[in-house]
Amino acid sequence: MKRRHSSRRETRESPQQSGWARLPLRQIGIVAGVLILVGAVLFLKTRQSPSASAGPASVASAEPTEPAPAMSSDTEEPAPPIADTPEATSTPAPNLLPETQLDRLLQAGEPVFLFFHSNTCTQCIRMTGIVEEVYPDFSDSVALVDVNVYDERNKSLLQRANIRAIPTLIFIDGEGEVGGHVGVMEPDALREQLQELRED
Repeated sequence: MKRRHSSRRETRESPQQSGWARLPLRQIGIVAGVLILVGAVLFLKTRQSPSASAGPASVASAEPTEPAPAMSSDTEEPAPPIADTPEATSTPAPNLLPETQLDRLLQAGEPVFLFFHSNTCTQCIRMTGIVEEVYPDFSDSVALVDVNVYDERNKSLLQRANIRAIPTLIFIDGEGEVGGHVGVMEPDALREQLQELRED
């Protein structure tokens, strides 16, 4: 009889054990699985964007953009041009950074088309094709400043222009009036916007 008595005592004490001991093994497994999944997603996101610690911003196509630290030299090589055609790379001084190009164009009172993009986002690639199609018709009267958001030398320009998503198009007329568009702009709309800049 003592044995029965001691087994009853053990069953009475088991409800007083810690909460983890009472949880079914299945629930513990589910919680552990969710934690592992969250850790894997965070690990993959960190690997995917090289400077994720810089605070990625939202994008029209859900692709993060995170500008890296800028360099202080104004005579460094510019961001890669949109295309290898001379019409598509018409800028006042190709050996200057985009921010320096913009400042000189604004001082001269020239109309400017700023194109903020990356070479990897789907919408940016689509917009690059549209710019390559439309811009050559306006290269003689509207300056293009091509800004790759992943080029670390462009950080101060990205902050100055308050770029939060890409692709972003900014249009500045000769009097300094600013207009903009975030996302893909259809060819006819871009053509119309550049025509307005040309006329001002």
